[in-house]
Amino acid sequence: MVKFSKLSMTNFKRFSGENHIPLMGTARVTVIAAKNGLGKTTIMDAIHVSLYGRKGFSQIYPGKNFQNWILNAHSVDADDSGKVALSLQMQDPVLGPVRISRTYWLPFEEGGSIEEEAGITIRGKPLQKLPGETAKGLVDRWIEDYLPQAAMTRFLVDGEKLSHLDPKNIDKSIVEGIDDATGIGLLHRLQRRLRQIKTSTLKTLAPEDQQESVNFLMDLYNQYVSDMDLAISELEDTHSKIKQCTQRIEEIQHEIEQITREGGSENVQLRMDYAIRQSELTSSRREVQNHLIEALPFVIAGLPSNLSDWGIEKTLEFKKAETRASENLDFLNSVIEATQLGSRTRKKLISEGTRIASNPLTEASEPLAYLDMESIETIVKRHAELGIYDAKERVNGALNEAMKRLNAFESSEEKLRNATAGTGISAKADELKELSRELGALQAETARLKGVISQSKSDSSDVEKRIDEIRQRENEDSLLNRRITRIEHLQMLNDLVTNQVRKSFASPLESSFKEGFELLSRKSGRLEEVSIDTNDYSTRLSMRGFEGNWLDRDLSATERQHVGLALIFALRRASTEFSMPLPVIIDTPTSRMDTEHKSWSVTKFYPQLSQQVVVLATSDDLAGGLFEELEETGVLGVQVLVSEVSENSVKAKESNLKTFFGGA
Repeated sequence: MVKFSKLSMTNFKRFSGENHIPLMGTARVTVIAAKNGLGKTTIMDAIHVSLYGRKGFSQIYPGKNFQNWILNAHSVDADDSGKVALSLQMQDPVLGPVRISRTYWLPFEEGGSIEEEAGITIRGKPLQKLPGETAKGLVDRWIEDYLPQAAMTRFLVDGEKLSHLDPKNIDKSIVEGIDDATGIGLLHRLQRRLRQIKTSTLKTLAPEDQQESVNFLMDLYNQYVSDMDLAISELEDTHSKIKQCTQRIEEIQHEIEQITREGGSENVQLRMDYAIRQSELTSSRREVQNHLIEALPFVIAGLPSNLSDWGIEKTLEFKKAETRASENLDFLNSVIEATQLGSRTRKKLISEGTRIASNPLTEASEPLAYLDMESIETIVKRHAELGIYDAKERVNGALNEAMKRLNAFESSEEKLRNATAGTGISAKADELKELSRELGALQAETARLKGVISQSKSDSSDVEKRIDEIRQRENEDSLLNRRITRIEHLQMLNDLVTNQVRKSFASPLESSFKEGFELLSRKSGRLEEVSIDTNDYSTRLSMRGFEGNWLDRDLSATERQHVGLALIFALRRASTEFSMPLPVIIDTPTSRMDTEHKSWSVTKFYPQLSQQVVVLATSDDLAGGLFEELEETGVLGVQVLVSEVSENSVKAKESNLKTFFGGA
């Protein structure tokens, strides 16, 4: 397996000047210890950015400006080199020593841009670039093939954030990371490559008279797919923001509850009324949200409650007549061709037949008449499904009720403010109101993005049908159809292999999860069954004495952390079986655990987590004899202490950490 051997930082945050931190020793666990605020997070940031540059930064700080971050990261006590430099050295059993480095040169003038240099060496020799490739492009390409970011970031773990993990709803980035850790990511990349080849083949080999149409359709298809992928990504970000917003709302509600309890029974009653009004308002928000996703756009667009107002019967009859006329003309043409009539007679018959067939078609002028039959039938179906016949009344009723509840909520809020003046509730209520507005906006954005995704799927499907129609006009043995058929067979085979790998992966993943959970939790004795859906890696736990999925309950922060760590344990084991085993780096490893769970994790769990585990710990993480217990396991290797050398600078050096953790 690959191991991280050394991290180097120059002028990065509080690590001014050159700093070299050993990560690998003779035993599997390395401990880097520091007091809060002295550099643990900095070390984790440095590893992310050393490996993946701007992409690594975006993974940990989504939405933030990378240039500003680098400028602010330049050490206050920096040397005069004018740079921030990061590098990570690795040891590969086959390649030997691998070193990846990134240097960021600061601008000489205010408002200028940073310049990035990137490099990679294997056994001390730089890799060769491809024609036209930049050094940075080479590094990014190579590291993504060697240690895919989606996979590696699953093993760069912030213990605090594990307490927020929702094991029933694993986001796309985690799914991609798990896939890369098990080798399935390679199959995904192959599938994307096959789609690209299919596109280029269709464009290159399409019949000459259809070339322009095919090119247009393929560009259109790619645009729809791109729109859908972007909307899916934005939807995941929105869901993440909703989760953070909801979590903060719950925290504020708990804080308000604590304050009102201290204020006596009258305040408690006011808070209860406030909570009821807020719950009612939340219910109305959801109801309006559902209308927004479903019937409201049609009501605003003016779709009538009864489609007869738009002459639907007449339009359908017109479309049926249009279809019959077309069929009759086709029949007439086939008869004329079969009878071999003279050209003058033929023209006359076709002209007269067209005139007769067109007569009934001149009368339709209803709003839906310009649509095809399939689209009209879809509108009729959706009209019934959405209950448009009474949608206007329902929407108006929901909006009126929402306004009443909003007024009641604001009245209740005002009473609570007056009764608790000076306690801080007013400021919390303001934040709660702002968060509620933000939540409403996020929910509206969710509805919009879901609409974009749905429409893009529909549009791309329609384009695929039109492309297939062009293919069907070609002979089955044409070069175009033969090549496209081969590509489609490869795509089917790729899907088959992917599904088979997922199925074979399920059992060892479940067994490893159970093993990891049993090493961590005192509830492990009640664990009866673990089930992991390998399509999205959502987890189900059957626990003795609890009916249904144990994860459906309101898990404590410690329980969420145990589930998250068990999943990492399972992935680490699975990555060993299915692809290259990876090191694990954990910040604040025993955060939110009680003493008993800390002991179990330190002596049983972490030593078995990986062939290389780097622990970034505060004094609390391994205090109370835990460090000594870790030493006794025989897995403790390098010990590094980060200590303050000036107000703005720290240094890391190898040191016995027993005293730091309170030992004798």
